Amino acid sequence: MPVKTVPVRELDKGINKQFPGSMVLWSDGRNVRFTPGFVSKTPGKFWLATSFGALPVRATFSFIGTDGELRTIVCCDEAVYAYNSDFTSYTTITPSPAPTGGETDFWQFELVAGLPILSNGKDAIWKWASYAGVLTALTGAPTWAKRISSCLHRLVASNLQEGGYTYTGRVRWTEPGNPENWTIDETTKAGRFDIVNFNTGVSAIENVKAQVASGQRMFFFVERGLWVSDFAQATKQFIPIDPEAEILASRAVCKHGDHIYWLGKKDVFRTGAAGQGKSEPIGLPMRDEIFDNLNAAYTSLAFAFSMPGTDEVWFCVATGSNTVPDTAYIYNAELKVWSIQGINFSCHGEKDLTGIPLEIVGNASGDILRLDYGDNDYFASIYQAIDGRIESGDMSFDNPDRMKVIAEVIPDLKEQTTVCELLVQVGVRNRLGEDIKWSDPVAFTIGVSQRCDFSAFRKEGKWVRFRFYSNQRDTPWSLSGFTINYELRGTR
Repeated sequence: MPVKTVPVRELDKGINKQFPGSMVLWSDGRNVRFTPGFVSKTPGKFWLATSFGALPVRATFSFIGTDGELRTIVCCDEAVYAYNSDFTSYTTITPSPAPTGGETDFWQFELVAGLPILSNGKDAIWKWASYAGVLTALTGAPTWAKRISSCLHRLVASNLQEGGYTYTGRVRWTEPGNPENWTIDETTKAGRFDIVNFNTGVSAIENVKAQVASGQRMFFFVERGLWVSDFAQATKQFIPIDPEAEILASRAVCKHGDHIYWLGKKDVFRTGAAGQGKSEPIGLPMRDEIFDNLNAAYTSLAFAFSMPGTDEVWFCVATGSNTVPDTAYIYNAELKVWSIQGINFSCHGEKDLTGIPLEIVGNASGDILRLDYGDNDYFASIYQAIDGRIESGDMSFDNPDRMKVIAEVIPDLKEQTTVCELLVQVGVRNRLGEDIKWSDPVAFTIGVSQRCDFSAFRKEGKWVRFRFYSNQRDTPWSLSGFTINYELRGTR
């Protein structure tokens, strides 16, 4: 039989776990990411420092101070440190009394009029007024606040305690440019509002689970519902824009571009930063994969963060029997596609647009790591291989009734300096409900090989799959396409 050729060039369509494999280009994969025209093995992590005593790192916040220096604040349960720009030295800035938080307490950081402000949602709200000193209590602030944000140079706090009482739905804000003036008087420089639940017949104060600022607007997620307020208005109006919204966890939300992205209890959503209209579900290609595998007992540890440099939003959750987030479902906002990555960190210090050069993550072992740097993972004091793989859906080459035998696969790869192996496998089956018969892996040496020869794999089938992967250290790759040479057989 003559050899037929099929080129495959559109590789940036994302992983689609929701539909049958015959309807998508990529049906499975892990530790790969998508950029225009490419699917690539995800970059690795690089060790920067370990916190004193290897205390678990709960949060990291990088900022440029009023003196022009870049610093990263590292928050642990009972200690807080400030590292210099290259993580070669640090100072201890732990307040007195020390924090009393734990794994489930939510650290937050804001810069208000140049003043760094921190809260763990359990103890006092702190300020770092002197870079030569330690954290001290913020004057005039509530006893504690579970949520803080900065909006139009105001400090905005919610779900707080003051005067010995807890107000889960109360929102307080300070005078612009003065985060220590909380006094409410006839000038209305500061203010407060109590968000009330209108979903039931009896109005009751809400529980603010999360809040996020976007320009002049503040978004407040309650147990059931999403509210927005325009802080540019002299009189603040709090408007429910999505009464059905249910966020999964307090950290499962972030701002990215012109949208607020958040992980709900049944889908993934994005909400326009203008605060108009209901939230838009975007999770369809990955919805079942995410929610069928969640460890329901540890959903409170889920977190989301933005990576502007790659135009991605990461949703990190604990799956299966894991008790800490182990998997990131990554949404590429430019391509509007999904990928999946294994993770071993519990927090991320968001890289922003103020000149901060690094994506920082921290883990329970006390390690502070640079994300997306190098070619290997880092865990337990050693660098490890990343198992990056991508698998196609079932292909019939427009002949679903004819048997096929794969002769060759020719990968097209982005030029790279590292000479390493990409492994390629072919799988066949006659019906989509049958098990796939896979070939042995064939090594394609990037920069050296011309093709992958599958002449030794003589199994045939009506449906064909292709798998590309590497599971060794120092094996990056970026696939831009591949060509399939095959023989068409009879109709068994």
